[in-house]
Amino acid sequence: MELETKYFSKMEYEDNDVILFEHGLFGFESYKKFILIKFENNDSSPVCLQSISEADIAFVMINPYNFMPDYNVSLTETDIHDLKLSDTNALAVYNICVLQDDIPKSTANLRCPIVVNTESRLAKQIILDNSDYPFKYPFHELIHKEG
Repeated sequence: MELETKYFSKMEYEDNDVILFEHGLFGFESYKKFILIKFENNDSSPVCLQSISEADIAFVMINPYNFMPDYNVSLTETDIHDLKLSDTNALAVYNICVLQDDIPKSTANLRCPIVVNTESRLAKQIILDNSDYPFKYPFHELIHKEG
């Protein structure tokens, strides 16, 4: 199927590329179906979470473990049930970013990660109880943590 996107113009996708957020995203609850698009073809590249129903609904995300190997996501029993998660190796974790023209002034939302069951293709945005993770974590601090 063809999809109009925010950052990649038109592209093709398959049904099995779709990720379902049964509860939507915070502030975007009516958008349920998305696809993940890599900006570059490597595991450390940011990804785009693109709505399949609205081209302008797209979020740039990072894998927090590329910058913070000790980042800790604790799922509740409800989260595990909602994601139909039976194997934690099938769990992918991302953080939505707010990008500025001056990239070091950009931020990542570490408090509300996106968790994806890569097998069931179910996804959910959760709020972590850990107050050490802010909603707006500066990129310049992430860059210094890398490696």
